[in-house]
Amino acid sequence: MKKKSTQAKKLKYVHRMAWLVGGPALIVQGLFGWLPLAVGFVLAFQKFYLFRPSPFVGFSNFQSVLFERPLTAIAFRNTFYYAALSIGLTFLVPIFVAILLMEMSKKIIRIMMILWFIPVGSMAGLVIWKWMYNPQYGLFNGILTWLNLPTLRWLNDPRLAMICLILPGLIMYGPGLIYIATIQGIPDELYEAADLEGAGMWRKIWSITLPRLRPIISMMLILGVIGSLQVFSQPYVMTGGGPGYATITVVMNIYQLAFQSMKYGKGAALSVTLFFVTMILVVIQRKYIKEDIDR
Repeated sequence: MKKKSTQAKKLKYVHRMAWLVGGPALIVQGLFGWLPLAVGFVLAFQKFYLFRPSPFVGFSNFQSVLFERPLTAIAFRNTFYYAALSIGLTFLVPIFVAILLMEMSKKIIRIMMILWFIPVGSMAGLVIWKWMYNPQYGLFNGILTWLNLPTLRWLNDPRLAMICLILPGLIMYGPGLIYIATIQGIPDELYEAADLEGAGMWRKIWSITLPRLRPIISMMLILGVIGSLQVFSQPYVMTGGGPGYATITVVMNIYQLAFQSMKYGKGAALSVTLFFVTMILVVIQRKYIKEDIDR
């Protein structure tokens, strides 16, 4: 009986310490995470006024932003285009770079890891890239002129603007560190056994490396999809949504509705729509992309 009583006291102590340590984090998450989310859902069904009662208007905000505002369709199209380019370039390339680096000497691996660790201020980096894209004074047109090649309009060209927004991510975004850390955790015995069986480099990558990277790739894909659909800083700083509406995104559209036009209800409705679109894509990804390394 005394042993059970002692165990019960220890269990109560552990529970109290868990609440003591985790309680402040839950409070902060509730105030700055869940509460704004709940308020946003409520605002989506209101015609919001700051200093007087805000009447409920049902689904009229959704109808207005989704069916009566052509800019919404353009913003969603641009956002999906940006997400496809971003995932295709900044998501897939680091995987192959990390795998190929592990086949090189340890000295090259250390140099690349140091380069990835160098801190780069994202906002300052975007401003620098914007100036490098400048048609008159930019570095890229200067190089083209030096090579006697025709110059480009870069961010001022609707056909190139979105691609120009993606290119900084190839340098400023370095998930390769995560992949390298995962690859280094794969037991050497697996590769040694593959060598004994006469497997080549590509066979080892396909049968050993990629299956054990699958959980990390799945997680990074979720983060990549969510981040790409919520992109704001790159187009806002570098193009302002232009030229024309070639680079306006859904989050930029939300910002314009809520904070420039003061239509908070419509901005919240568009935010809720983006939330459900993102959740649907994440659920599909979780359903159809395997994470088990043994499959």
